[in-house]
Amino acid sequence: MAVNREARISVIVPVYNVEVYLPRCVDSILAQTYSNLEVILVDDGAKDASGAICDAYAAKDPRVKVIHKENGGLSSARNAGLEIAAGEYIAFVDSDDWIEPDAYSHLLEVMQKYDVKLVCGGRYDVDGGTGEKTVGLCPAKEEAISAEELAGRIFLWDGCDSSACDKLYHRSILENFRYPEGKVCEDVPVTYKIALAAKKAAMSDRPCYNYYHRPGSISMAAAITEKTFHFSQHTEVIYPYIREHHPAIANQARYLRVRSLSHILLLLEQAEAEVRQQFAGQYSHARKELKKHTGFILNSPYFGKKEKITNLLLNLGLYRLLRPIFHRE
Repeated sequence: MAVNREARISVIVPVYNVEVYLPRCVDSILAQTYSNLEVILVDDGAKDASGAICDAYAAKDPRVKVIHKENGGLSSARNAGLEIAAGEYIAFVDSDDWIEPDAYSHLLEVMQKYDVKLVCGGRYDVDGGTGEKTVGLCPAKEEAISAEELAGRIFLWDGCDSSACDKLYHRSILENFRYPEGKVCEDVPVTYKIALAAKKAAMSDRPCYNYYHRPGSISMAAAITEKTFHFSQHTEVIYPYIREHHPAIANQARYLRVRSLSHILLLLEQAEAEVRQQFAGQYSHARKELKKHTGFILNSPYFGKKEKITNLLLNLGLYRLLRPIFHRE
């Protein structure tokens, strides 16, 4: 199917202290086989040479626009890009990642083929230490699905997740949404709503996005802080909303809720005693919440045997004591 190349795609790239990675990212966008692009580089108060690199790209390629702003975080940078984006379609790329040469040509072709306003592609995971590149989350086949089916798959990490970056959007479905500022896991409370607003979506079984796993990034941070609990705070809102408005996928949203709670408890159970004491209130709340889902955990087909045992041990406060028995290497 021939792609209509008259439509412009606005690609929003938040930039913060990534001078080492930024050229690889921007070069991969500018080298796309689909060339009708608007590339919005949002310098989010970078303290290294990232801002100057952005300006250099803008000076040599008229498709590049640069926003320089005070540091506000990833959500703030994305929102700033959305405010000025002029393209009919919108895409996001994180500045330490990069995309395959025909990513947007392919995703737009799939979008037009199925007459949808949202398409989800697959991605590669790239190990920052070894450089090893493996297929990560990726839809099993190319197809069109309903909005609820997509949201349910997102909640289950079934071939896709909440990531904003491995998707292509028609701008009309983003107009009523912005990312929550001051929060991490910022895609979690937004992407499923965008999916539901799209009415239907297309899935592509081709990895188009390269997700670079580097030490020190937001998603790889090991230290437990208040931000660690943002994921579960998001799901505390998502699950009751889905249960009320989209009961057909309530169990999928409930699975996400359980995963977010067990994530907190696992981190705290394995943390130093002083850290557990510091976040004792959050620990107590997460255990109380997890207990509400005991029956679901035992009966749900979404959990394997090991997950069920782990969740029950967390539930009972016995994980640290019995972990060596149930989780032998």
